[in-house]
Parts: sequence; structure tokens; C-alpha cells
Amino acid sequence: MSNILTLPGAGRQRGLLPALDRLPEVFARQRHSEGDARWLKENAEFLRLLVATGQRPDPAALRRAYGGLAAELPARLSFFPQYYRFFLSIALDLQALGLTGLDATGLVARAFAEGLPDAELSDLQRAEARLFARRAGVARSGDSGLTARLLAFGSRAATFALPNKKAAYELTHIAFYLSDYGRHRFGGAGTLRESLEFAGLVAWLEQNTDLLAEVCLALRYCGAAPPAIWETAVARSLAGFYLGAIEGAAGTDDYHCWLMAAWAGSAAGGQPLQRAVPAGPLGFVAPPAPSALQEISAALFEMQATRGGDWSLMRRRLAPRLSPDALALLDNAATSVPAFAPFFARFARTIPQGAAA
Repeated sequence: MSNILTLPGAGRQRGLLPALDRLPEVFARQRHSEGDARWLKENAEFLRLLVATGQRPDPAALRRAYGGLAAELPARLSFFPQYYRFFLSIALDLQALGLTGLDATGLVARAFAEGLPDAELSDLQRAEARLFARRAGVARSGDSGLTARLLAFGSRAATFALPNKKAAYELTHIAFYLSDYGRHRFGGAGTLRESLEFAGLVAWLEQNTDLLAEVCLALRYCGAAPPAIWETAVARSLAGFYLGAIEGAAGTDDYHCWLMAAWAGSAAGGQPLQRAVPAGPLGFVAPPAPSALQEISAALFEMQATRGGDWSLMRRRLAPRLSPDALALLDNAATSVPAFAPFFARFARTIPQGAAA
């Protein structure tokens, strides 16, 4: 986090309610102004979590939070077409959650009839738009070769052996969109596994719970079991979150990290949304998780000509250069996935990016 948030005293923690029934009001009314881009993002992601994990808040709470928006979605789409993917996502998920009074299918059909997806430059965004059309049963055109291009990007494991958050998040979203968040198997899912494991190893070394949770989800959606040590770490981080009033503006907290950890925990069979949270404005503060990524990278860089790609040899050379905590994280990474050895050869920069392992 880039902002320091002051936590209030425990005496202000009152009116505890299950998160599942509290969060619609929190996201719809208490963090951002309705319609703000940050509001759209948070609410779209929260509603997607609910639908993807089969969780249903109290219908009355859902209607109080989103009933007004549902009626306004056609007008909002007309005035803010640049946010069409948020609007379609929210509409489809509200409809799936049982909210009446909106025509999500008609909204999707209108967005495609007006050619809004044609304004997308990114294959990933086009894939999300295509997913909305599939959910709504709306005919579409113009996506020839899209899946092949996404899989070509996602199957290049070397890309994900180096710290590159943008690429790693795009990789997880390829798995999300092609599988419709785990609802469907898709051809080529197996080709993404090594790339996801590499991205997860980088996230593990950085102790980036947000990305690690996304990788765990994406592996599940590709039909693979996430490493137990990763899911345990995500669950431990989730249990250590502070949820309550904070000093600081909404949007500067760890909301997304909490959301993805809760999503991963739900997908793994847990019930994180049954956690009791206090009434009133809600902020999300992650427990500290010191990264080892920069320390390990610096040690490798300093080795220069003595750096090699053989993990068993390099482990002995690195050990005296690393703090005990960093070495422990690296050792845990080495036992988490079978593909650690080829990952380390890439991570140590002993194989050129374009070369075969």
C-alpha cells in the first residue's frame, strides 16, 4: 500500500453482520459515488465473485443496494458507452442473482448492435465482451482467431518467469474469460498451466496475495489443483485482514486483495463471506507480508558471471547472501511446484527470453 491508514480503537467495532449481507450496501453506498469508475469496478468485481462462487446475499439487501441502478442502466449505457463492459457485467450478474426489473440480455444486444466492442484494441477486453455475448445468447462477429491469440500469449511461460504484473494479471484473466470463471472447460487450458505456475512463483516470492489468489483461481479454472502452500498462505492472509473504519479515502486500501483472497477461499470450499464485519463505512487493510523478491533479484544480479541456472547449485551460492526469511520463501517456492527448476533458470536470467528452455 502506498498510503498509511490509521486503524480505530476496538471500541468502535459494533453492529457485526455477515459480510455477505453487509457488502452490497458497503460497495453500493459507502465507498465511492455511484457511477464513478472506481464504483463501477468494485461493484462489478464484487457481484462477479457472488455469481462465480454461487453465493446469494439477502434479496432485500441486494435490491436496496442496486434496485435504482438496475432501472438506470440503459440510460447510463447511452451516456457512458466507454464503460459498457462494467455495465454489462453488472447487469448480467444482478440478473443472475435474481434482481428483477432489468433486461440484461437486451443491454448486451444493444451494446453489440452499436458496435461498442469494436472500439477495443485489446484482445483481452474483446474476450470479456465476447463472454458477455455468450452468457446472454447474443450473436456476435469479428472475433476470428481471438482464442488462438490469447492462448499463444498465455502459453509462453518464459514471459511469466520474470516480474511483470501486467502480463501476469492478463494471464489470469485469460483463464477467467475462456472458462467463464470455471463454468466451462476450454480447449488449450493445459497449455496455460506452466505459465500460471511461473506467475504464481513470482507472486509467492513477492508475497503478493492479490496476484497469488488470482493464480490459484485461474489454475482451478484450468482444471489444475493449486499448490496447497499457496492456498494456505492466501487463507492465512485473509484471516489476518482488518475490516472496519479506517482513516483515509476509499480506494487507497487493500480492497482488491481482500476480494481476490475471499474469492479464492470460496472456490477452495471455505466460507469467508460468513465472517462478521462491523456496520458503517468499511475499509480493508491487509496484514503485513514482507516481500523477498527484490532481495533475491539483487543477490542474483550481484553474482554476475557466477550466476547459473542450476537450482541445486545456486541454492548453496545464494544462501549466505539472503536473509533467513527470504531464503525460507525461496525454499518453499522450490517445493511448491514440479516446474520450479525451469522457472529458476528463467528467473535467474541464464536463458535468453526468446530461447527454448
